[in-house]
Amino acid sequence: MEFLRLWMSEAAFVIPDDLTQVAFSSLESAGFLPCNSLGCPHLDTNRVPPEFKHLHINDEVAVSLYRKSDVLWEFDLEKNPDIMIASDDRLPSASPGRGRGRFLSCPCTVKIHSAVRYCEALILLLCRDYDSSYETYWLAILSYMLEYVDGTDILDENKLQEGYRKFYHALKTRRSRDVFNTG
Repeated sequence: MEFLRLWMSEAAFVIPDDLTQVAFSSLESAGFLPCNSLGCPHLDTNRVPPEFKHLHINDEVAVSLYRKSDVLWEFDLEKNPDIMIASDDRLPSASPGRGRGRFLSCPCTVKIHSAVRYCEALILLLCRDYDSSYETYWLAILSYMLEYVDGTDILDENKLQEGYRKFYHALKTRRSRDVFNTG
């Protein structure tokens, strides 16, 4: 299971395709609330990216499940040295304007990509969804990384693979004409 933090009103998890229904059933059995669909702000046909299913923690906060093949098709979740635990001490703690920070230690294991691999995944998604309604969503998350994570120990631009580094640098230097022409 891979955690993909979206906005404050949602926690999102990327699940191997063959386990999505099992994950949904497990959360439902654990007491998460099924969506009643009537007026649900998390039920949006233009949702980026389209989720497999979601449940609710309460009226405002949802837990969304995504198929790995829909959002992280390029990455191996099991045998990947760039996967870390969401409570890892190397991750920043909560700070105003920068989010809730790393998870508190808990008995369950929530895995996340390192910032470098997450950035590469976002670039792939941005390229895949270029010139679609999804493009601005991925661009917003990349912009967040540029604003809050770029230049820190957690995201070293030089650790990005070559093609991603060129794309990231073009985005970072705001040379938008170069972003999709990194040749």
